[in-house]
Amino acid sequence: MASSVLRSLRWRATISMALFLIAIAIAIRSVNYEVTREILVRDIDTQLWTRLAALDIHQHTAPETLVGPDLNLPELALPDVRLASDLKPSVAMRLLIPSAVSGRPFPWFAGAWREDGRLLGGLRLPEEVLQQAPWRNASEQIRTTPDGKARLATCRGSDGTVLLVGTPLEPLAQAMREVLWFYVWTVALAIPPMALAMWWILSRMMLPLSRIARTAETIAAGDFAARIDLAQADSELVGMATTLNLMLDRLEAIRISQARFNADVAHEILNPIHGILLQTDLSQQRPRTTDELGRTIEHCRTLALRIQKLSEALLALSKAESEADGPLAELDLEPIVEEAATQVEDQARARHVTIHVDSQSALVVGNADLLHQVFVNLLANGIEYSPVGGKVELVMTQGDGRVVVRVTDHGPGIPTDRAEQVFERFFREDPSRVTPTGGHGLGLAICRSIMRGHGGDVTCRPTPGGGTTFEVQFPASGGVADGSGVNEP
Repeated sequence: MASSVLRSLRWRATISMALFLIAIAIAIRSVNYEVTREILVRDIDTQLWTRLAALDIHQHTAPETLVGPDLNLPELALPDVRLASDLKPSVAMRLLIPSAVSGRPFPWFAGAWREDGRLLGGLRLPEEVLQQAPWRNASEQIRTTPDGKARLATCRGSDGTVLLVGTPLEPLAQAMREVLWFYVWTVALAIPPMALAMWWILSRMMLPLSRIARTAETIAAGDFAARIDLAQADSELVGMATTLNLMLDRLEAIRISQARFNADVAHEILNPIHGILLQTDLSQQRPRTTDELGRTIEHCRTLALRIQKLSEALLALSKAESEADGPLAELDLEPIVEEAATQVEDQARARHVTIHVDSQSALVVGNADLLHQVFVNLLANGIEYSPVGGKVELVMTQGDGRVVVRVTDHGPGIPTDRAEQVFERFFREDPSRVTPTGGHGLGLAICRSIMRGHGGDVTCRPTPGGGTTFEVQFPASGGVADGSGVNEP
């Protein structure tokens, strides 16, 4: 139970807010407690000064009343100032000070001494006050006794007398205990409804997240077209919901593309397999001459080579997509380009195509094997679609912090509206021109996948005068290297 509560965002937020409110309430009530005590102490001091002034007046007007075992002072002669004025605490004050404490009268006592310490008379004087000889420090001041049990006000009277008025502090302590319990109960009673209110508010705030979770469950159940309803999303969650919908759209596009890719792979593999099976079935149905059997074997071999080349292309594509995120190194691009041109020389001689390479040393960051495959694929593609006796040009340039390599042929070209389609897997511009052992439509897709993994790209545009130019772009890693190898940037 405890672990499930701790894993619940709603519970954690509610508990955190409740603890925060309790801390705030305790801090506020602590301040209120000190303010209340200050108010009550000031009220006591006001009463003491009033009674002391009344006692001083009685000494001047009726000195005989201050002589005797008990001061002969009528209670009405020293009224409680606040009670007499009938002041009522405000609503705000009653929230800070309990009504049972606000306006409470405190008991008081009084006494008169001569300077030599003889007691002239007293009214309810506590024994501890008599023992402390308060006349020794007679001055116009209010102080608390050393034992903290009484609050005293003293002054000099006429004829060398000392006048004292005081009140015990036990009623004040009792009042403060009542205040403390009042604050404890108010906080204890206020927190539960506030916690319930926070729970309800958080529950309402969590509704959009619940809708998102239900949408995710719907997608997990197989409804890949389900999306988060932005019309019901709060403004704070619209951005997240929009991002999630875009992610779902992207995943759906990838799923559809993967399904189409799987179907294309199956089709490309099944075609030559069906051809091989057909030839073997025909050979079994009737006897064949040695020449016919040789032609059948050669045809089956050609179809098997198509399967082999397709498998190698699929492996290359998988390698390009997996290694593009791997560690890259700084390298010189010129040897890679020249080695790629050397590798396709046999193919070029077979079609009487000339390869012209204009390269220069340039530092790039990448994977040498993958970049080598890019230029081999582009050069082989240019040779295949060049006319007999034609020319394929590879030109490398640097500028604006980028390295650009252009591979140009002068063949039939690619229509502008299909310039992006040629980079799709298994796309063929002219299926009738596919050679028996090639034309699987993965070469350009592999090139783009590799270059985008390097932070660059491959684009296609028409060659002026006819043909196609493939432009390879990626950021340069530094300056121009010398002929001996890679320089430091």
